This record gives sequence, structure tokens and C-alpha cells, in this order.
Amino acid sequence: MGVIDTGNAVNTVLPEQFGKYSLLGHLATGGMAEVWLARQAGLHGFEKIVVIKRARPDLSDVDTTKRFLDEARLVATLEHPNIAQVYEIGFVNGSYFFVMEYVDGADLRRLIETSISRRRRIALADALYIMTHVCTALHYAHEKHDLDGRALHIIHRDVSPSNVLLSRDGAIKVCDFGVAKAHNRRAEITKNGVLRGKFSYMSPEQCESKPLDRRSDVFSLGVLLYELTTLSKLFRAKSEYALLQQVVEARIPRPSSRMPGYPPELEQIVMTALAKDPNDRYPTAQALQQDLETLACEHKLAMSSIGVARLMGELFEKRNDALLRAPRPNHDQFINVDISPNGAGDVAGFLAAGSSPSMAGAEGSIEEVGSVRGSKASVPGLTPASTTAERQASRGSAALWLVGAAVAGVIAVAVSVADHMVVGAEDRAAAGALAADAERVASVFDAAARSAHMRADGIATTPMLRAAIETDAATLRDLAHSEMVFIAGTGESLEVYQFNRDKPSSLLRIPSAAPALPPLKGRDTRIGADARGVTVVASAPISGYRVGVAGGVVLSTPVDLTSIQRALADHSAGASLTGLGRDLVLFDGHGDAGGAAVKLAVPSSGDWKAGGAALVATPKRSAGLTWAWPARTMSGGLSALLLLGFVVSLVRRSRS
Repeated sequence: MGVIDTGNAVNTVLPEQFGKYSLLGHLATGGMAEVWLARQAGLHGFEKIVVIKRARPDLSDVDTTKRFLDEARLVATLEHPNIAQVYEIGFVNGSYFFVMEYVDGADLRRLIETSISRRRRIALADALYIMTHVCTALHYAHEKHDLDGRALHIIHRDVSPSNVLLSRDGAIKVCDFGVAKAHNRRAEITKNGVLRGKFSYMSPEQCESKPLDRRSDVFSLGVLLYELTTLSKLFRAKSEYALLQQVVEARIPRPSSRMPGYPPELEQIVMTALAKDPNDRYPTAQALQQDLETLACEHKLAMSSIGVARLMGELFEKRNDALLRAPRPNHDQFINVDISPNGAGDVAGFLAAGSSPSMAGAEGSIEEVGSVRGSKASVPGLTPASTTAERQASRGSAALWLVGAAVAGVIAVAVSVADHMVVGAEDRAAAGALAADAERVASVFDAAARSAHMRADGIATTPMLRAAIETDAATLRDLAHSEMVFIAGTGESLEVYQFNRDKPSSLLRIPSAAPALPPLKGRDTRIGADARGVTVVASAPISGYRVGVAGGVVLSTPVDLTSIQRALADHSAGASLTGLGRDLVLFDGHGDAGGAAVKLAVPSSGDWKAGGAALVATPKRSAGLTWAWPARTMSGGLSALLLLGFVVSLVRRSRS
């Protein structure tokens, strides 16, 4: 028997072995059940950490037992990645129980409380990611049908922060369907006006014991979304009656009144979900999810399990594995096999091969046969005990040599495997970094193209230029000298073309010694490379006042690739850009190349055309484990020496 602390309740005495499960510790005690952490062991070292939910022994009435079994049957039918899974239902020591998935992390209530205590606001992207997955789980439950195709009409009725679990790797799980309402439940959940659930997360119609549908869970989702994004409790009161009255009658404060700068679009979503009248709310959890995802898309929020995992790592320390490392039962017992010739099973230690049953008689025979009394004479068929001991010692010595050689060899192999894994991880990281560099090049090109177009558009829309485009080159030069319209920065060039019946004529080039720019008509963008580096050529149309006469401004500006070159210097031995007219060397570190050069396409947007621009980079050689080579050499050499010692011992034993 083992005594395991049940928290605030009195200690409960339970056997450490609960059926085929080993109880590791108490997690919580609820209205009708206790929750325990357990380990399931199987054949050949199989292990799995699970959660056991056991019906409380002090609540063994028929109604509670039916509700407990109904919950188990209901949740067992729900197979969704965002719902905690039930593996089996059982009965041990007079108690019903069911086994659930173990989620290593914390619930949403603890996440909110820890964020408040540490003054750490939850990022909007992480909050929306959590809520969209809760919506997904509830919509699945709302839409669930039984095996005969009949709708179950499940309503959770207890959507609260403590029933939303977050794992350390960012997974979101909804749990505890103990008070859920479904058409196939055998026990009546609500009797005699008794409310089940947490009052501060109930919908107004649930507080008034009115008929419920899925929109009641939508209201609870709105409360979760409100509290998660404002880190403040929505409903507070000194008594349960006052709390119910507040949910039903009180006007809900807008989130922006509690958190300045609250996004207006999100506030509209929250207030719609929290509408007092169910007809004014979202009709389904999926409709709420769609609006949240649209908001995230419009605000370019990167919703990902990575962000939630990072948040969990920052707020909660690494789990204490003391419970999980508890002593394991010994499932692999050695079997004693009868190996004696007569089947007795025991071989006396003194009856070694060739020895005599009576050592005293043997010694007397030796003394009598020997030419000198007391000398070590030999008798055919008789081996002295000292010789047997020497042979056994020789065998043990040879075995030690062999075991030592095997251990050293295993260490050498393990070091090699570890070094190979580290090198592989570094190579994958370098490949990912180079792919990110290609994306970064595209981002720099996009930014340069947008900037060049903005400047070209600003020049092309100047009223003076629209009038002067119908004149000649002299007028444009006078306008350039008298007005500060045509300004070219360092490394830039500018050219104004006149299109008379689509025939281009250059009216102005700044600076005049600059190479001619292509007569681009309309709004176009091109990126190319020349001896000066990478340049962006952007054009903008000039609308003349006369029919048939138009013009265009063509602006060429250099692209600053300094940040790209710095990034490439960290993880590449050399890199260049191709496909832009001529190859351009970005970085040449003359370092130790780790492999063949890789070619990564530079993605182009609709604003510019590169004609197959690509980043060709040679990754650096992976360093691996710095101590791997000496450790591998020493272990391999030691293994060879020990193996040589084993061979020598065998030779000596055969000679003796």
C-alpha cells in the first residue's frame, strides 16, 4: 500500500499497483472523481504515462456512477487532436475508472495566473492560436454523430480555463466532458434546478436553467477569449447568487475599457460571442473560429504551436520528473533452467570435471605414487584442485579482456554516432539558414522595388512634368535646372522618355554620363546585376495633355545587400547571385567548404521580375563535436589493445 498526497483533501490510501497501472501521484479531486498520474507497463520494456480518472469512493450512489460512466462513454467516442483522448474504461477494487491521455504542461487557468503574476502579457497571436483550437474541438463535439448516423447534440456546458490543457510542445486539448449534455447520455445531468459547471463561465440561459444549444458553449468561449486577451476576470461577485445575477443582467464591459489599445476588430468578435441573446451570438464555434483566423490573417499574425511552446517554456520551469522516474516493477524475471546431466538442476561446486569425489583419498594416492613424498605427481584421469582454479582464473581473465574491448568499442561507436547526428543537425540548420537567406534576398528586392516605384510615381505625377513631356529635350533640361523635381541619389540614374505614337525618345538623363536606361512604358520593375552590383529599375507612366503623346520616368537605384552578406558570412563558405544578367559574388570567405554548392531560387513577387534569380551558396563544414575525434581515437585504440590482450590470453591458455 502507498500513501499519496491528495492536495488539500485528506490523504487517500491506494495500492501502488492499480490494476495493470502503477500510480505515481495525485493530480486533482473534482466533484465526482479523483485524477491520478500513472504508468502503464507492458512487455519488453513498453511504458506509457497516462492519467487515471477514478470515481470517488465516497460518492458511490447510482446517479453519480451513471454520470461518471456516461462521461467515459461519451469522451471515448470523441477522437480529435484537440480533445484529450480516453483509452479504456475499467473496474478495480470496487471503483470505476477510465484512462486518459497525459498532457505534460498546464491548464489555461494556470497560464493566465502565471502571466499576471510575472507581468508577462500573452501575445495576441498565441491567444488566437489557443482559442481557434478550442473552437475546433468544440465544433467537432457539437457536430458529432453516433455510429448509426444520429446527431448527438453534445453541449460541453463547462468550458472554462481549467478544462483547456496546453502541452509544453504547444498542443491544445479540451477535457472534462463530465457535465456535457448529449442525447445518448443515460443519466440526467441537471436535476431539480441544480446547476453544474462554473458559474463565471456559464451562459445567461444556462444560469436561468433554460433549454441550451451549442450557442451556450459559444458564450463560454467568449468569456475565455475576453480573459485570455485582457488578463482580467470578466465576472466577479461576493456570492454565487450575485455572480449568476451578474452573468444574466449586468452589462458586459468592453475589453478596451480594461486594456487600452485593444484591437477594435477583436473587440467586435468578443462582444458578438458574449451577446446576452443567443440569436445575436455566433451560431457555431466554427463561425467564431473563422472570424479569429480572418483577424489573424489581416493583421499578419503568425499563429503557430511554436509560439505557444515558447510561451510555456518561458512561464513554467521544466517538469519535475521525480514521479516519472519512480522505481519500476521488475517484469523480466530470470528463469532457472535445469542444465545438469541428471536433471537434478544443481551441480556441486566441488564436482568439477575430472575431479575425484574424495579429495583426501586422492591426496594419499598422489603421495604414494610420487617418487618424492610431497611432490606434485600426476595420476591419469585426476586433475588437482589448484590446476582447476588456475584454468577458471584464466577463463575469467580472458572474459574480462573481451568485455573491456566490447565496452571500449561501443563507446567509440556511440561517439561516432553522436558526432554524425550533430553534424547532420548542423547541416540541416545550415540548409535552413541558406533557404532563409534566399527569402531574405527576395525581401530586400521587394523593399527596394517598392521604394523605387514610390519615387518614380512621385516624379511622374508632377504637373510640370506632365506639361513638359509634350515639349522637347531642351525644355526638360531647363526644367531640371530650375526645379528640384529630378534628383538622383548616390549610385542612381534617371531618364525621362517621350512616347510619340509609341516611339520612344529620350528627353532627359541624370546624370548625363550615366548609361542609358531601357525605355519602359507603363509601370514596370526589373532587377538586374552589372559591374556596379544589383540595381532595381522602376518605371512610371507620364500622362500628357495631348492625345497620342505620353511619357515615362525610368529610375535605376542600387540595392544594398550588406545585411545579406553579413548573414551569409555566418554559415557559408561562399555565395553568389545568378540569373540577373551576370553572376554577382556576394561573399567569398575562402573558408573550409562543407560540401557542394546548393542553388536556391529567389522567389519573386508580382512587383518585379528577375528571370530565374537564384542564390548559389556553399555551406561551411560542420564542426560537429570538438571532442569526438580524440574520444573516438582513444576508445578505438583501447578496444584494439584489449582485444589483443584477449587473443594473447587465449593463446596462453591453449599452450598451458
